[in-house]
Amino acid sequence: MRKRALARGLGVGFGMALAVSLNITPASAAWGLQLNDWGAGAVSDDRYGVSACDGKADNRGIRTEYVTSNGGFDHVGDANGSAGGCGSERSFDGYPISAFRVCARNSSTGQDLGCTNWGWI
Repeated sequence: MRKRALARGLGVGFGMALAVSLNITPASAAWGLQLNDWGAGAVSDDRYGVSACDGKADNRGIRTEYVTSNGGFDHVGDANGSAGGCGSERSFDGYPISAFRVCARNSSTGQDLGCTNWGWI
């Protein structure tokens, strides 16, 4: 299963660190990705919830981009930066999430700083 392969690739230490940084329980975050030490993103076990967490006050905004099984594309950002909490939403078009990645942007200049590879689930 792709779900197990992706989860195994994350490793136990990373999975726990992601759950702590996102302030979510392991049962609600089935898949997660981290972009350097800038921030992280996750998709819920039911594949309808998505979140983005900015973990560092470094002038880099974090967003999680996602694609749904219907081919839709959207993103969620962490609106309050590195302050407590994360940005989250349910799938915008009501279809389960099929892939996601975490991206960063310079908050002052708007310059894209890069993204993780897509995680397919």
